[in-house]
Amino acid sequence: MWSPSNIPGHFAEDRTKSMLLPPEQFAAPPESLSEKMFIERSLTENKFWLRIMKEHALFLGEGMDRNDKDLIQQTERFYYYFEQQEKRAHQTPESVEAVRKLNEDSIQLVYGFRNFKRNLLIMIINCKVRGFNFPLLVDHIAREAEYFMNSLQKFNNGILEPIQDAIIHENVFWLRIMMEHSRFIASLLDPSERNLVNTARKFGDDFETLLNQARDVESMLCHKKPTYPIIGKMNKDSESATEELRNFKKAGLELIKNCQIRNIINPLLADHVLREAEHFLFMIRVLEERLKQKQKENI
Repeated sequence: MWSPSNIPGHFAEDRTKSMLLPPEQFAAPPESLSEKMFIERSLTENKFWLRIMKEHALFLGEGMDRNDKDLIQQTERFYYYFEQQEKRAHQTPESVEAVRKLNEDSIQLVYGFRNFKRNLLIMIINCKVRGFNFPLLVDHIAREAEYFMNSLQKFNNGILEPIQDAIIHENVFWLRIMMEHSRFIASLLDPSERNLVNTARKFGDDFETLLNQARDVESMLCHKKPTYPIIGKMNKDSESATEELRNFKKAGLELIKNCQIRNIINPLLADHVLREAEHFLFMIRVLEERLKQKQKENI
C-alpha cells in the first residue's frame, strides 16, 4: 500500500505532480456515531438479526439427517439461546451502557454460531454430513452472521464508515444475498411451476448483474475521493430491483400459505427471506438519508 512517506519529497511538494499521490489520501474520513444513533441502530440490528439467527438454527436442524443427533441438538441449543437474546433485545433500556453490553453479548453468541456454520459447511463439502442443507445455503447464512457481528462491532467502536464506502459495502453484501435468495427459491419450487421458476431465475440473473456492477464500483471507488452521483445511482438501482423482488416474495408467501403453488418451501422460510429484502430496503433508505445530508454539506 502506498503512503505519503513513499512519495519523494520533490513530487509531494510539486502540485503539478499530484497525479503521483495515492488517491486513498483523499478519501473521506470515518464519521462519528451519535449516542442516539448508536442506540437506535444497535437495537434495530439486534432485534432483526437475532430473530434471523434463531430461524437459521431451526432451518439447519430441519435440513439435517435424522441420524446426526448431536448436530441437531446443537442447533436446538442455538435456537434457545437466540430466542432468549432476542427477548432481551426487546427489553433492553435505551441507554448507551445497556445497549453496548447487549451488543457485546450478541457478538459472542453469534461468533459461536458463525463457527458452527463454517465447520458444518466443511463437513458437508467433505461428505461427512448428509441431509438437505445446500453448501451455498450454509455459506450464505454464515456470511449473514459475520455481517451482523461486524455491524455491532462498528457500533461499539463508535464509528460509521464514510457514506461512499458504506453504500458500496452494503450493496455488495446485500445484492449477493438477494441473488442467492432468488436461486434458492427457484430450486425449492416444483419444476412444474415453470413461470414462477423462470421468474425466480430471472431475478437471480438480474441481481448477479447488479452485484457485478457494485463490485466494479468497489474496485474503482472504495476508499477514494467521494463521487456521490455514481454512488447514489447504484443505491437507487438496488432499491428498484429489491422492491420488485420484495413484491415477488410477498406474493409467493401468500400463494404458499393458501396452498396455491406446488413447492417444498417452509412458509416461515418464505417469510424469512421477505423480511431480509425489507431490511435491505430499510438499509438503502438509511444510507440515502446520510448521502443527502453529506451532499448538502458539500454545496
